[in-house]
Amino acid sequence: MTTPLRGHAGPSRSWESIRSRWASRQIYVGIGAIAGTANIVLNTGKYGAPHPIDLAFMVVALVLVTLLPLRPSWGMMAYLACWFLLLALPNTYASDMFLTHLAVFFFAGRFLPPWYAGAIFLILLGTDFLAAQRVVVADSMGATDSAGGVIFHVVIGLLLAPTGALIRSSEQNRLTQAQQAEERLEELRMQISREMHDLIAYSMSQTALRAQRAAADTTYPAAARKEFAALETTAADALHELRLLLRTLRRAAPELAPDVTQGVGTSNVVTDLGAAVRAVSDDIAAAGFDVTYRCRGNISPTRSQASTLSRVAREMGANVVRHAEPNAPVTLTLRLGPEVIRLVSTNRIRVAPGDLPRSGSGVLGMRERLTAIGGELTTLTDDGSWIVTATVPVSGTRALAPEDES
Repeated sequence: MTTPLRGHAGPSRSWESIRSRWASRQIYVGIGAIAGTANIVLNTGKYGAPHPIDLAFMVVALVLVTLLPLRPSWGMMAYLACWFLLLALPNTYASDMFLTHLAVFFFAGRFLPPWYAGAIFLILLGTDFLAAQRVVVADSMGATDSAGGVIFHVVIGLLLAPTGALIRSSEQNRLTQAQQAEERLEELRMQISREMHDLIAYSMSQTALRAQRAAADTTYPAAARKEFAALETTAADALHELRLLLRTLRRAAPELAPDVTQGVGTSNVVTDLGAAVRAVSDDIAAAGFDVTYRCRGNISPTRSQASTLSRVAREMGANVVRHAEPNAPVTLTLRLGPEVIRLVSTNRIRVAPGDLPRSGSGVLGMRERLTAIGGELTTLTDDGSWIVTATVPVSGTRALAPEDES
């Protein structure tokens, strides 16, 4: 019979919870440590070397008030138990935990519900009063100091506890707003996914199907059927990429940052960067431009690099078709190593230099894609030419065999 392992998840979750609280409450831990340390220093400086029992209580109070932000309920109970034990022993003084009380007032308002914080506040003030009464009975000369201490705790407690409660309310409101924004983002992401699936994916599927039928129709000339076949391939590839995008949009928030080799745009479509850039060059030529394509080097890009640079090449090609001077030459140059992978597009422009799409969405999209893999994009105008350069470091790449080089 196999022993169930469900109980092993408990300590792990508890440890993760403590780590999460430590990350978000370090400043409060520091406040507790300062209050506890100042409590020891103040008592030592005012009354000289404390009795070992008093010192022990002050050290325990330091530890408890430091750890209290990580475990507020348990820490508060332990602190109260320590305080009651201090009152139960003879020859101990309420001043041993004077400053730590102030931190506890603040933490009660910050980490505990209002009713719980109010109960802690009243209990501490009640024990302060009992401690003062014990001092009056033992030493009538200390009655004034004890009464002053109780009044001080009342006044400061009425300031610190509401301050902590105000911070607690403010942070809860901020977290609630962040959660609502995340839920709204999730709704928008799902809505966009559905709309793209119902409208764009359907239209692209119909385009690919009709192009496939036209390519197989022998009543069309051979050149037309070749164009229909190319259109079918382009539509099928675009539909595949769209489906990858829709799959990512439908993922839960913790899965929205997968490894770049598993995300959108890293399908098996791009296996040869040189061939992908050549295909872009052929598309530009088919649009009526005089294109020269060069590929040099023997570095094989990683899957993510090939995918990203192929998309950058497509955007470069789209910009050429939209903005280049029709009768001027166009060059696409791919350099595979040795230190970087560089893709350069050059064309003459048919608009004024000031009107070039330096900050358009296409350029911005290329720059964002390259930045995600450690690359960069530069644009330049030179004597009426528009030059776009995409550069990616060769780290993580491997050299092609001589027979594989383009």
